[in-house]
Amino acid sequence: MSFKSKILVFLQFAIIAFFIIDGSLQRNKIYFIIQLSGLLIALWGIYVMQLGKFNIQPEVKENTNLNKKGPYKMVRNPMYLGIILFFGMAVVGYFTKLRFVLFVILTIVLLMKIFMEEKFLTQKFGEEYLKYQKETFRLLPYVF
Repeated sequence: MSFKSKILVFLQFAIIAFFIIDGSLQRNKIYFIIQLSGLLIALWGIYVMQLGKFNIQPEVKENTNLNKKGPYKMVRNPMYLGIILFFGMAVVGYFTKLRFVLFVILTIVLLMKIFMEEKFLTQKFGEEYLKYQKETFRLLPYVF
């Protein structure tokens, strides 16, 4: 794992830990439903990817397969989408400047990881991955 990957993974988990310790679950029903949806999307992504094959670092594992099933039919990064939905609602439901800044940093970290991962996946899978990129959204359906 490169130094840059280590920093990104550290920041990701440090910020997530802050939100968990600070209290992330919402009492507002709409925010809670969106949070729950985010959690389910992320868990679905992990399940479809299979625990032994997904990687918290941007570098691609040797045994990685290009997964196009389940949530990966529509978005290439359902786990990151789930994280953004879950913790975005944590900020909206209980807004502070610190929580907002940390959420922005978390989103930037996830985007940096996405761009790194896509570079590695293109190197590993070539044209097959380039075609998959054209068929799916990177993170947010119909937007990005």
